[in-house]
Amino acid sequence: MIRSTTATLGKCCATLRLRTSPILRPLIATRSIANKADEVFTKLNDENDPKRDSFFNYSWGSWLVNDRQEKAKRVTKFSIEGLTDVLNEIYSDSQQLAKTVKSNRIPSPNYKKNVTVTLPHNIMVKDLGVASPGEKIRVIRMVSIHEGKHHRIYKLDTNVNKSFVLRIPYSLDNGYVLESRLKSEVATMDFVHLKLGIRVPKIYCYGVNCLNPVRQPFILEEFIEGKLLMRDWNPLVEDKKDSLPDDTLKSVVEQISDLQTKLLSIQFNGIGSLYFSRDPDMTDECKNSIYDGESNCDLQGRWVIGPTVERVFWRKKFALNREALRKFLGPWSIDEPWEIIKNTGLVEAENAKARLALKQADASPEAVCESTLNEQIVSFENLATVGPHLFNSETTTIPNVKELLKPRLYHPDLDPMNIIITAEGTPCLLDFEGSSVKPFILHNSPQFVAYDGPKIFDLREDVPDFDKLVDSEKAQYEFMYKRTRNQFLWDSALNERNNKLISAVAPPVKLLRSPYIAAVERKSDEEYLLIDEALIQLAEVWEVFYKNGLVKCANYPLTFSKEQLEKHANDLNAFHEKLISKPFAATQGWIPQDMFENLIKVGILVKDGDGSYSVKTENIV
Repeated sequence: MIRSTTATLGKCCATLRLRTSPILRPLIATRSIANKADEVFTKLNDENDPKRDSFFNYSWGSWLVNDRQEKAKRVTKFSIEGLTDVLNEIYSDSQQLAKTVKSNRIPSPNYKKNVTVTLPHNIMVKDLGVASPGEKIRVIRMVSIHEGKHHRIYKLDTNVNKSFVLRIPYSLDNGYVLESRLKSEVATMDFVHLKLGIRVPKIYCYGVNCLNPVRQPFILEEFIEGKLLMRDWNPLVEDKKDSLPDDTLKSVVEQISDLQTKLLSIQFNGIGSLYFSRDPDMTDECKNSIYDGESNCDLQGRWVIGPTVERVFWRKKFALNREALRKFLGPWSIDEPWEIIKNTGLVEAENAKARLALKQADASPEAVCESTLNEQIVSFENLATVGPHLFNSETTTIPNVKELLKPRLYHPDLDPMNIIITAEGTPCLLDFEGSSVKPFILHNSPQFVAYDGPKIFDLREDVPDFDKLVDSEKAQYEFMYKRTRNQFLWDSALNERNNKLISAVAPPVKLLRSPYIAAVERKSDEEYLLIDEALIQLAEVWEVFYKNGLVKCANYPLTFSKEQLEKHANDLNAFHEKLISKPFAATQGWIPQDMFENLIKVGILVKDGDGSYSVKTENIV
């Protein structure tokens, strides 16, 4: 998400400006409170001045528990002097490229000794412009424009009338995980821009660790003016009088479906994630041609398929070291499409075992209980057991099953929040973190339209005596109808653009992949229960699926005792009751900052003795 507003610090607004005085060039952090400016001055070369820290601290929300620790992981303090050096270096490279490289050529990434990488084709003079003779590039204004789930975004304005975006990822994961994610994201954006023709921010330079001049992993990319497509997305809008969907609603779905169609247009020769072939840690197994038929010599061999960076494989895997994690990440052959499901279960099980060992050794700060980790291990190992048996690749029951099994590019954040519409009306896809290459049959619908609840296509036909219901009941059914409608619009757009792939949204196919999708989309420790639920549902229909040729194995690979089923039902009910009764359980205790402060003010949030906050529901009117 890109916003053209300054970052909030509590109720304040913080803007970092570098004054251009050649003598002091002081740094000004401006906070506006009730239209009054309180300016704090500091010298540019004093990077340890505590007055500057507030600009780098996380401020868009707070946590009920471990707030200080969570915010510490999201501090993005970087070297402004180092950033200036990087900017001057790419402008110097741009001038040199103008003399040595033809404008229609696409040079390979340039890996520099100071541990930064530039993409030469993006730093041509036509993209960057030029500075006046003898003039150094300076940042004259810097604004924090977004604090996301995984990274922070700053807008940089320079003295050459060129703006940039600086993305700094949070230190939420091990360094080697962060390096892989960043390298793959840059390569994926490069691929979709050069090969697929999708508009993305041009990446000028990046660094994957703290050894570069910026002293943080970073991506320096193009700033794109425009409006978020989210402004046009109203998922609960009423239908038009003739019961047809709202035109704006349909337009948003179709624009995103057009982007998906381009992403799906290449059939790959492996399963994993994209990297540059020149990335130092790419092994020989990654060097094969990743797709067929490339005629552009500049693109031949530019990218490879390496270890997957899909979020399920790195999210909260701090208990596993590099070697332990690496053996689960692929890449995998197209002849073994179900290995990705098996390894999803195995890596989660291994991580739960490692977390449990730390817990038992009294060396873990986590609040999770040992019984939950033990239950997770069983669930994930069950997923690994079932994974290779979920689909029959020779079935004739699923139309075009061979097409569904071909690896295609999967973008986990196809969302109106992740798309800017430029002044020319072109959709620009912003964030590719966690993108992977896997069989299309394992792709799930984007979250902004995904709906697996009760389907209602017509309120009066599908709901008996709808007009006689009380307003609260009508509202519930109307919500279900609109969610059904939005999912149907997405599926219809897929059918119009990729009709050979439409079988992937058939109910039996969705049920078969549901344990895997539950694992991929798991956000909290207790959501292993949703994997169990999907596995149990499959057990109930497995015999029918076998008779219809959907699966090869006659017997379901798992057995559940009556006691296990009863325990699962009780645990799942308790989990849902917790989500309903415990405020902010769905966000793992995170609350937007303005709401957090207001809840404290009215006495709903109360600070406990250990520094945590609890919700006093009796104060809720």
